[in-house]
Amino acid sequence: MINKIQYNFLQDKTCKKIMSLLNKKEDTSRFVGGCVRDSLIGIDTKDIDIATKLEPNDVINILTSASIDAIPTGIDHGTISVFSKPFIFEITTLRSDIKTDGRHAEVIFSDSWEKDASRRDFTINSIYLKQNGDIYDPYNGIQDLKEKKVIFIGEPNERINEDYLRILRFFRFNAFYGNNNIKLSNNSVEACATYKNKIKKLSSERIHNEFFKILNSTNPYFVINIMEKIGILDILFEKKVETKFFKKLISIEEKNSLIIDQFLRFISLAPNTKKIYLSDLKMFNFSKKHKKKLLLLTSQEFKINNKLRKNDIQRILYLTDKQSLVGLAILSWVFSSSIAIDKKWKSILTQINKTNVPIFPLKAEDLLNFGLEEGPIIGEILKEIEQDWINSCFELNKEELLLKSKALIIKKGHNIY
Repeated sequence: MINKIQYNFLQDKTCKKIMSLLNKKEDTSRFVGGCVRDSLIGIDTKDIDIATKLEPNDVINILTSASIDAIPTGIDHGTISVFSKPFIFEITTLRSDIKTDGRHAEVIFSDSWEKDASRRDFTINSIYLKQNGDIYDPYNGIQDLKEKKVIFIGEPNERINEDYLRILRFFRFNAFYGNNNIKLSNNSVEACATYKNKIKKLSSERIHNEFFKILNSTNPYFVINIMEKIGILDILFEKKVETKFFKKLISIEEKNSLIIDQFLRFISLAPNTKKIYLSDLKMFNFSKKHKKKLLLLTSQEFKINNKLRKNDIQRILYLTDKQSLVGLAILSWVFSSSIAIDKKWKSILTQINKTNVPIFPLKAEDLLNFGLEEGPIIGEILKEIEQDWINSCFELNKEELLLKSKALIIKKGHNIY
């Protein structure tokens, strides 16, 4: 249901200044899209979209003359950005598409609110808010928002052929704003199924960003399930995908009040979950940091079960980190035969969170104090002593480790003070 409207951005000084500057001629610029949609259902927003009749260069000149830094982030499509914490403003000239190929569009600028609205994707994204607070809603987006319906403007087939990313956007908006009983017979779902192979024409960056937004929704299972049924997941992962582990993970998250982790959700969907090969995930675009995280979470280096002892937890924590071990434990729970409510697994997660990561007591300077010169020998000795410390379940104290270091230094033929 639509709650009290929360146009939090309207109280922002920069926002007021921008709109006043752009609206010197009455009703030249309006808020549109997500900031209006989210405000109607009581959600605070940081991304502020403004539609304007002014052309991009005019917007830049007007704002810069008022000491507002206007950046031409997408000037070919009429978009100027202003970054002013906590908000990001995107100001886009009204436009019409004159040519599209499913990935890119050639546009002409316009001064028609009707034409601008008609080229948008969904009715809930074509609600305009005037500076005086009046709403312009040509496609009854407010009613669809109330009824939790994600409806294409015009014919779904036409909208999808203008931009194939709208296939994934349809499911993303259903995950956040739709209801959980979307049918396979829905004409929009049928259109997505018809053109699903067109997704392959999109860049991995666009696919990755949109899909991970779906994974980040509160309860994406009903959407993921539809995507699996019509074959979209098979296209994204380029292999047959099942959703049973994903469903179980969602259940474990909900019943145990766990924080959403997009990567765990992704791994639970990926074929051959016990060993993910990044070369098989060509439709996605992972950063080096995220590649490292994926490889760790799918490695078989650590044997995780719901009978881990404190020493086992300490050892793995020392070799990884808390977040990674929690992720490994949750995935092991998902892939095990245990049910979504399991006291042993919950206890393991609690122990991980309560356990302090051991800190190796020795440093290079401790060995230098023995008279050793700087060089590879320092690292070699520290590595061997550290392994002894790990094997002792971290019980050897600094004095005991120093004695072992002395013995090892002598054994290696070095003199000590």
